[in-house]
Amino acid sequence: MSPSRNRTGQRLVIMGAGGFAREIADVVRDLGHSGGVELLGFVDRDDSHAGQILNDTPILGTIMQVDRSQPVHGIAGAGEIAPRKRQVAEMQQHGIEPLTLIHPSVVMSPFVTVGVGTVITAGTILTNNIVVGDHVILNLGVTVGHDVTIGTHCVLSPGVHISGWCTIEDDCYFGTGSVVLPRVTVGRGATVGAGAVVTKNVEPGVTVVGIPARPLSTSRS
Repeated sequence: MSPSRNRTGQRLVIMGAGGFAREIADVVRDLGHSGGVELLGFVDRDDSHAGQILNDTPILGTIMQVDRSQPVHGIAGAGEIAPRKRQVAEMQQHGIEPLTLIHPSVVMSPFVTVGVGTVITAGTILTNNIVVGDHVILNLGVTVGHDVTIGTHCVLSPGVHISGWCTIEDDCYFGTGSVVLPRVTVGRGATVGAGAVVTKNVEPGVTVVGIPARPLSTSRS
């Protein structure tokens, strides 16, 4: 999608009701009526929670209990890659289209492309000529430099800084406060530990930690 912020007139459910799901609800609240998104509630795989109120937002029960007499959009509420993928697959299975959410405080060039189902939270800055894939999390205070590509299902935790000309492949996880220096490629499925400073390419599936970042172990896969 174009960086025209959030689409208007959308009814939204959040998959899950954990910590990051509640933060997504905060993004919707901060958008207010002008954001054009109506939050219906949280979807929980445990239907025993249906009808409960969480942070002024109802838990609707399972996805099968959602009223779809009118079109409904969804967004993955998990903060980790594997459960996010499961939530996206569940939405696809039930024909629920993903919605992109961008907090009103985000600073973003018009020359940025943001994929569907992505969440960009408060204080994030994206400069120009950036491509952000589908179902990505850019958490609080992330900065992304020029000419960066971020693949699908990546998670950038609070305070991550990606320098210019970097390529972040699919399914990468970045811990809080990690930094990637210019012209680095982080391979698919890699993990960058909290506070790490990445100075050279990271192979797919590798976990790197420290300053400078060095391999710790092989992939989650």
